[in-house]
Order: sequence, then C-alpha cells, then structure tokens
Amino acid sequence: MEYIYTFINETGYFYYEMAIYLVFGFLVAGVLHVFFPDSIVRKHLGKPGIRSMIKSTLFGIPLPLCSCGVVPVATSLRRSGASKGATVSFLISTPQIGADSFLLTYSLLGWVFAVFRIVTSVLTAILAGLSLLLFDQDSVKQKPAVTQNASQSTPAQRLKELPSYVEYELFGSIAGTLLIGVLVAGLIGALLPEGFFMLYFDYPFLSMLVMLAIGIPMYVCASASTPIAASLVLKGLNPGAALVFLLTGPATNAVNLSTVSSIIGKKSTALYLASISIAALVMGYLFNLLIGQIGMETILHTHQHEMLPPWLKWSGVVILSIMFLIYYWNMKFKKLFVKTRGEIKVSHLIIDVKGMTCMHCAGSVKNAVESVEGASEVSVDLDNGKVDFKLENPEQLENVKTKIKDAGYAV
Repeated sequence: MEYIYTFINETGYFYYEMAIYLVFGFLVAGVLHVFFPDSIVRKHLGKPGIRSMIKSTLFGIPLPLCSCGVVPVATSLRRSGASKGATVSFLISTPQIGADSFLLTYSLLGWVFAVFRIVTSVLTAILAGLSLLLFDQDSVKQKPAVTQNASQSTPAQRLKELPSYVEYELFGSIAGTLLIGVLVAGLIGALLPEGFFMLYFDYPFLSMLVMLAIGIPMYVCASASTPIAASLVLKGLNPGAALVFLLTGPATNAVNLSTVSSIIGKKSTALYLASISIAALVMGYLFNLLIGQIGMETILHTHQHEMLPPWLKWSGVVILSIMFLIYYWNMKFKKLFVKTRGEIKVSHLIIDVKGMTCMHCAGSVKNAVESVEGASEVSVDLDNGKVDFKLENPEQLENVKTKIKDAGYAV
C-alpha cells in the first residue's frame, strides 16, 4: 500500500510540475505551424551546401516532430536536393528538443539543464552534418523529385485549424508516450530508493554508457523522456548520464533506423549514430564538470524559488487533463457509445499514403484523418501504404488529403 501511495504521489508531482509548461509548449508549437508550414521548410532547407545544413539545424530545433514523424519530412528534403549533411542535421536537431520539451526540461530540471540541452542538440546536429560532408559526400548530385501538390492553405486558415492541429495532430502524436513517460517517472520514484544510482552506478562514465545503450534503440519522444530523466536525476543519476538519455532517446530508435539508412545510405547512417553517441558522451562529461562547479542542489534550489503560482499550475493540470479526456474520448471510446447513424449516407474510401515507416507514422496518419469532421472507422494498412475510412461528406476528401500532407506524408 505504501508503494501505491508513493507512486500516486510521485506521478502527481511530475504531472503538476510539467502541465502548464507542456500546454504553453503546445501553443508555441501550434503558432510555429501557422507561420512556418512544411512548404517554407522545404523551400529553405531543400538545397545542398553548408548553409542549408546550418539552417536545417536551426529550423529543426523548434519544430514539433518526433523521431518517426521527422522521417517523411527528411525524405522530402533529401529528394528535393538537400545534401546528406543537411538531411542528417535536420534528423537530429528536430526530434531532440522542441518548444514543449524545452519548457518541460526547465520546469523539472531548471534553466541551466534546459539551455545546455538546446546547445548540445545544436552542436550534435552540426557535428553529424560536418562528419558527412567530410567523410561521405554525395557522389552524385541528388535529382529533385517531382514535388507533390502542397497545401495552399493560408495562415488565416491554419490559424482557424489551430485547436484541431494542437489537439489531434500534435498532442495526439505524443499523448500515449507522454502518459507512459509520466507513469514510468512515478514508478521510478516509488520503487527506487533514494541515492540508488550513487550506490550502484557511482561511476559517471559507466552510467553514461548504460544510458547510451538504453537510449539508442528505445523509442521515446523528447517530451516523454524528460520526466523519466528528471526522476532518474532525483534518484542520484548524474546529470551527464541523464543528458545522454535525453539526446539519444528522441533522436534514434531501432524502428526507423532502416528507413534512415534508405534515405542517406548505410555509411551515412553509421556516421549519424557515431556522431550522436560521441557528442552525447562528450557533452555529458562536460555537463558533469559544469554541474560539479555550480552544484546540482544549487540549480534545483534556485529553480524552486522561481516556481509559477499554484493557481497557474493547477490551470495547466486542468487544461492538460481536458486535452487527454477529449483526445481519448474521440479516438478510443466514442465509437463504443455512438449509435448507428440512421439514414446518413457514408462513403467508404481508400487513399494511398507514401512515407509511412512505422506504427507511429500509421498513428499520425490515423489522427490526421480522424481530425476531419465526419471521418470515422479509420484503419491504416502500414504494409501496403493505405488508409481506409468512412466519410459522411465526400466534399471533405480534399480536407482529408490536406491533413495527411500537413502531417508530413504524401498522397
């Protein structure tokens, strides 16, 4: 019973601390979507050269894409003529941190950790891009592929769709892993004794190697990895090892490595992994040195004096909880309670979708289709690249295609 109480208490702590920052992060990411659609990203990044690589890194930092969601966009960049270096820089910087995960890091680990996380992400992406420019240059100039008809929606139209985008396409893409991340953080807090890592992993570099081995094959988004890392730090894990986990977990996973290999080649993929690993270990070591000078207790103590007022944090808890309820009601439970539609004529449609590589991609496409009013019984065939659904109003078909394109896939 004591463990259950501790688990609830620890889970509630992380949820309470991060909720308002996560809500604000979603809002910022939604605004970025309004003013920086995929067409602008491709226009500025779909070119070869060092400048494109630097732009890829800087553009990727705030974009709300995870390690699977970034793959189709990176594929499009590569086919548009981007060099391998620029493509890899984008693949690394985009999923490692975004507006939501930066604010989560600040809320749970303080501003020093949050800023260092961004700096490390930028340096890692640039290092990987440069390593490909030096050791695996494009032997043949990439021929731009025929560009799919891009969405011509205006900023005003995207602003009108902002609530739906944030709730279903952005929040929906990480809702499950985010919830798991919070629960795992609570379990760590409940099951591991205080100072666990100091007792059993008192060697910082060994801890970093362990976190590297866990982070590379594991799929966890930047937001979901943050509460887990915070709970490990509170149990005695050195900050450098936590940083290694935060860098490798979101940027790599065993599922999409084969797809990355098909985009940039096996040699480039090896350099991609090596660059992330080396940068993570080096920056983790440097971060431990920095913390040794400043003191982790000092950082956490200073941060706690900067906490937001309780009413604002509780507002975040309420808003985030409502977002969870709306999402899971519409996506999971609504069909269990909805009766037959009577005389309403429903069209049964099948669309070919290109760029899906894993179950996360399938989930993103499913969320995109379900966000359109009147769409129901959505089923994604990942193996054959198709989405099967029913649509009350056939005139909404173009809206469905637009939503799929906005999610980063071609139809």
